[in-house]
Amino acid sequence: MRDRGVETRYARALMLAAREAGELDGVAESFVGVVAALGQNPALVAFLEGPQVAHDEKTALVRKLFTGRVEATLLHFLLLLIDKNRVQHVADIQREFAAMVEESQGLSRATVVTAVPLPEDLERDLTARLEKLTGRRLLLTKTVDPAVLGGVRVTMGDRVIDGTVRTNLDKLRAQLFRTNVR
Repeated sequence: MRDRGVETRYARALMLAAREAGELDGVAESFVGVVAALGQNPALVAFLEGPQVAHDEKTALVRKLFTGRVEATLLHFLLLLIDKNRVQHVADIQREFAAMVEESQGLSRATVVTAVPLPEDLERDLTARLEKLTGRRLLLTKTVDPAVLGGVRVTMGDRVIDGTVRTNLDKLRAQLFRTNVR
């Protein structure tokens, strides 16, 4: 079970430390690489999480693997996660940290679902309109789902703008059903 409090606290602490050290962008990029490396090496994760492994062995391995490859702030943060037995949360912390970095940079993520791949000109127009609407720069993730039939559905955080043919047909069907029931 995810503990959002842990991810948020640790991500916020890393954010403050990286910003203070002037390493925010570098730490954000390196942290993605660290999580990817851990994801590709389950034996390493088991070693770092294992209660049977001495603390000194874990920290020595992390120092050996990451010294000179990641920013000092991130290295110290990884050592802190080992000290506090929080290595199992590293991927969730990284996701929360990345979201905080994007937020601080005025970026937002949006998912766009269309029935067919979105042409570049329409993507640019949609992005411009959404940026004007939100007042933020957007990073679009595009998904194709033939079930929408046509139109577009945009999800930004907890906000959904649904202009799909499927949704409009469903609304029309419900309205006709309510009219016929009376």
